[in-house]
Order: sequence, then C-alpha cells, then structure tokens
Amino acid sequence: MELDMAPQVKHALETRWEPVYRSQLHYLVTWSTRGRRPVLKDKHLQALHGLIQSACEERDVELIDVVAGHDHVHVLLALRPSQSVASAVREIKGRTTLALMQDHPELRVWMKGNLLWDERYAVETVSPQRLDRARERLAHSHRAEGEWAPSQVWAAAS
Repeated sequence: MELDMAPQVKHALETRWEPVYRSQLHYLVTWSTRGRRPVLKDKHLQALHGLIQSACEERDVELIDVVAGHDHVHVLLALRPSQSVASAVREIKGRTTLALMQDHPELRVWMKGNLLWDERYAVETVSPQRLDRARERLAHSHRAEGEWAPSQVWAAAS
C-alpha cells in the first residue's frame, strides 16, 4: 500500500532524519566477586577491561568508565531508554565470568569451582550534569591518602 503525501511532507521526511531517541540514561553499576574474595590480580583486571569493552560494543551499550579493584567492579554506562539495565548487566557479567574462568583457570581454583561474580549488583542513576563528578568519585574512591590504591582505573575511548 503506497500512500500519497503532500510534496512538502514528503520532502521534509526525505531530507530531515532524526534518531528515534534523544536521551541516554546513565547508570553506575557495581558488583563484586563471590564472598568479596580479592582474587582479581592485575592480569585479570587488564583482561576484564577488554572483556567489558567488547561486551558493551556488541550490545550497543556506551561504556563511559570502568574501575576495578581486587574484589569488585564499577562500570559507568549510558543506555538508550529502550535498553534495559538488567539485561546489559546480565550480559556483561555473564560474558566476563565465562571468559575469565576459561582464560585463567586459577580463578576456578581460588573460587572453589563457583562462578566468579556474586549474583547481586547495585545500580545508581547518574544525571548527565553529574557525569564528571561520578567519574571523579570513581577515580578517587580507590586512592589512599597521597597514593593510588591497588586498583585499575580505565577511561573508555571516546
């Protein structure tokens, strides 16, 4: 079925395209290892960053920041309103735990055969005006007085 439109409407539709969404929702997601065991060493943290970044790219989730310690991970995400934060977190946690346990078998021993991540996670919404403040808070939350604590801070490529 073809609809005849007024020439002005047809021209406007052909020349002016706008995205379906105009906003992004920002979330700070935090999860930990099972039992908050400090099993993530520097090599695991480096691998974890790459895994989180690739999972976000595959799911069309904008990764803003990742900060990881030896027993927990903070991820700052931007999602479209049509995307679910629960689905994004499930995908990221699922992919990273399987890949880390496969590539680093010592984690399976240290975790006594269990999955790496605890099933719980915390989500905090962040307004666009407070993104810089949230990034600063993440960077400083892992710093001891006058020195950096043993954690990794990565900024997503923009």
